[in-house]
Amino acid sequence: MNERQLKLEIHNLTKKVEALQVLVDTLQTNLRSAVSHLSDEDKEKIVNVQSYKWCSGWRPGDEL
Repeated sequence: MNERQLKLEIHNLTKKVEALQVLVDTLQTNLRSAVSHLSDEDKEKIVNVQSYKWCSGWRPGDEL
């Protein structure tokens, strides 16, 4: 690959990462919204699960 192709590849991958970060943010918002409609008892069961903590606490830059 020449330099121009590498720059294009970097640009395209950067756009994909940004799109995925927007997707994760949207899914986090929807997850929090869904959990807010649960009873307190059910909410406790969900928010203490490690995968919920990881999903809701993830921020861009954590993938580095």
